[in-house]
Amino acid sequence: MTSFLERAALHQTRFRTPGVHPDARGVVLGQKGLVLFPSLDRVVAFFRAYGDEGSLDEILPSLVIQRVVSALKTREIVVTLAAESSYRMDRVAAVARLAGGDVFTGTQRHFVKYRDATSPLGYDIAEVVEAKADLVVHHDAYRQAYNVEREVPFRDLVLKLSPYRLPPTERSSANRFFATAETGIGHALVGYLFRWRSKARVAIAEWPSASAFDERPRRLHLFDIEDAAPRIVTLLRSLPGVTVFEPLGRSFGVELGFKHPISLESCQSLFPESTLTLFRGDGQVVSVDPLPPFAPVRTLVRTPMSVDGATEAQAAEGIGTTESVTVPLRLAPTIQPARNVLATVIPASQREFLAKLLYVMPPRALESVQLAVGRESLYLVDPNGVDGVPLGRFFCEVAHRIYVPTGMTLVPAVQPAVLEDMLASQRGNHIFFEADGAPPRVVPSQAFSPLSRSILRELAGVVVHADMPGREDPALPLLSYGPELRFPLWGAPGREETNADPALKLGSGGSR
Repeated sequence: MTSFLERAALHQTRFRTPGVHPDARGVVLGQKGLVLFPSLDRVVAFFRAYGDEGSLDEILPSLVIQRVVSALKTREIVVTLAAESSYRMDRVAAVARLAGGDVFTGTQRHFVKYRDATSPLGYDIAEVVEAKADLVVHHDAYRQAYNVEREVPFRDLVLKLSPYRLPPTERSSANRFFATAETGIGHALVGYLFRWRSKARVAIAEWPSASAFDERPRRLHLFDIEDAAPRIVTLLRSLPGVTVFEPLGRSFGVELGFKHPISLESCQSLFPESTLTLFRGDGQVVSVDPLPPFAPVRTLVRTPMSVDGATEAQAAEGIGTTESVTVPLRLAPTIQPARNVLATVIPASQREFLAKLLYVMPPRALESVQLAVGRESLYLVDPNGVDGVPLGRFFCEVAHRIYVPTGMTLVPAVQPAVLEDMLASQRGNHIFFEADGAPPRVVPSQAFSPLSRSILRELAGVVVHADMPGREDPALPLLSYGPELRFPLWGAPGREETNADPALKLGSGGSR
């Protein structure tokens, strides 16, 4: 004889199970839902499946994970949460059964099996059995009492799980990455990212020493890189001491090429924005709390360098030993897309092609293009872009009126303001850096003029001598008015009166 009694809850107000009641749908429901799992891996599978299909943040405020032990000293895992409605419990029950768990509902110590296809409205118990235990679960096949051994915080469970490696075919499409680097290589990465004009920020994170034998705290460089080229990410992943992470939120991420067992995007409330939590593929977690301030890498790179070796004795003798170490600017190939293509240099041998091109260029282009004619080359500059002139070698404007060939860049990379200061003596002129390593060419701004005025030939007219033609005014006929007649114009000069009816010739002495 079973100690459980399946009972329909519709129109029923009293149950033997303490703390349960029918909801608006008639389903037996307590204030809490309980899921019993035989092992911890089943718990992880439940959270993984639940987070992939929904949000764990909605159940985290009331979620409690406990390790319980039975009278036979068997240990299991219990997950309790607020049963706000039968709709939520239906979803929890469906996912929990897939993960190998049993679902119950109740309020205090006694939990009865939640509804299933056999009993759509839920279950009740035949009698309440007193047991000295923290909780008692009533299933249709068994009844078991448990004592709570310890509580497992959900955050600790997430931090202790190791990410697993993704197949090589699954590549990330993110355009932002976090990276950590040891201090020995971090300074070199700052210069590398600046040289390739990467939009990156850097900070230094510190942790106290792990033991009393380590006097220095642990330090790491933290990089926040946006719009990173694939080759830069590949290089960073291959460097020892550097770990690249894919951000899943504003303050947490997983190592690139790995995935956390639990969907971290569904439980973002675990990671406050004032901290940074990074999960490495080997199971270690880099937790930075509080988050240090970040600075752009361009603010940490100084192009001019100096070595000061003066000592106090040498300073007293007036001997200066400061040596200046300068770095020359040179052009280097780049794979970055061309931007601000505002100039082109056309060889003088292609002058005729440029002249023929004028016949098909729109008037707007002719108005904006400026031309300077040199002995060997023609220099065209258009603030709107010279894409409509398919001649010569294109140049990009890297600073105001400072141009480099497309596909090339200046190294070391310096800011436009620094270039303008270095060429302050030529300010106002147009400066072109050549790819052959020759000194840059300076074209005075006065040499430029509108393209239409520079190319069109002067127009000369032929003078034609001509006299004004003679002009004679014909005499006007004179008319005189007589007395009023029936036909006043009868007999006017030039009017034919032949074949006219004599009877109509009234007043033949009319006006002439």
